[in-house]
Amino acid sequence: MWFTVSLLFCNKRIEPEVHDLETIRLPEIFRNAVHDFLQSLWEQERIWERFWRQEQFWEWERLLTNFCRYAVAKGVRELGDCRYEQMLGFLENRYLHGVSKSRLKQEVKLLSEFMRFLWARAGKTEDPLESEDLDEDFDWLEEWFEESIVLIQASDEKEAWQKAEALGEQIALEHQREANFGVRWEFVGVLSVYELLDEELVDRAEIFSRFLTAKEAKTLMKAYRLAKRARKV
Repeated sequence: MWFTVSLLFCNKRIEPEVHDLETIRLPEIFRNAVHDFLQSLWEQERIWERFWRQEQFWEWERLLTNFCRYAVAKGVRELGDCRYEQMLGFLENRYLHGVSKSRLKQEVKLLSEFMRFLWARAGKTEDPLESEDLDEDFDWLEEWFEESIVLIQASDEKEAWQKAEALGEQIALEHQREANFGVRWEFVGVLSVYELLDEELVDRAEIFSRFLTAKEAKTLMKAYRLAKRARKV
């Protein structure tokens, strides 16, 4: 007998990729970029006095400086080499150091404009955040999950559950061996076991189906739209 089983795995970062940002030596080209960016905000939007009054100017300067330090630690040497992935990595780094999501959502606005400033200064006309979905990516700062649906051959449903649990533990160990530093994979458990109704595995045979609530369907449709957009790129 053949069964489809749904396995759930959890991926979480247990420590930052980059430690002690304050100790990383920052090249002058990045220090100048931070200074000039904040200066441009003052000249364009006249917000210097507001920063000073709220005692936030030095806080923003430190934020942008540490972002540059993070990028340098990840191998960036030129302003135009800063990427969206490094900004997300920096946000994750701050999240792991206890900064709240609400605070990060405020900071990301400044970081996004700074990224655009860096690219423009490097002579790039593209938008470094084009086609990116920050709201969607914020959900990945916490642990994230993978659902894997596999086929299992067993004599009955009980054996299928047992084999599924053993397989889940094995897959988690394989993921962990290939994981990056500071990342932990865990096997959460078996979500479901379904016996295949078709006796033979042939073209167009149904191997899995389930009913969804409207909320669950909307979540899947959001993932579908993102995948469809990615295929067009």
